[in-house]
Amino acid sequence: MRLFLLMLIVTSVEVVLISKVGSLIGFWATLLIIIGTAMLGSKLLRQQWGMVIGKLQSLQGEPSQAMLEALVLLICGVLLITPGFLTDIVGFLGLIPTVREQFVAFARRNAGRVMRGNFQVYGSFRQSSHQQSYTDNRTYTDDTDNVIEGEFERKD
Repeated sequence: MRLFLLMLIVTSVEVVLISKVGSLIGFWATLLIIIGTAMLGSKLLRQQWGMVIGKLQSLQGEPSQAMLEALVLLICGVLLITPGFLTDIVGFLGLIPTVREQFVAFARRNAGRVMRGNFQVYGSFRQSSHQQSYTDNRTYTDDTDNVIEGEFERKD
């Protein structure tokens, strides 16, 4: 639901920005800026992608850092190709190595919150009469309606 609201807000802001810029400089100039930023962004993305992949291949630093940078670059590439000024600004910011590292650091700091989510645990325990063991059937759900089911059996 949050992702839907975010996309709705970003799309609405983009439409307003494009219409305002279009009314100031004209339709064709606005269209050329949108196409130009997509082309420039894809060229810069290719350059930065090569640097990140080179870093990953030579394993300079932590591999997960390079993988997260590659993920940020992928997201920024999608933002650059998406028509609009706000998405282009965020996309171009992600192409700057120091800013990209800040995006990765932010993602690392908040990964625990995203990964934990709001889990609810439901359990049923069965006790075996002839041996000391129990089985734990749990279902974990979060607010995105994903369900993870599993069984756990412990024998002493």
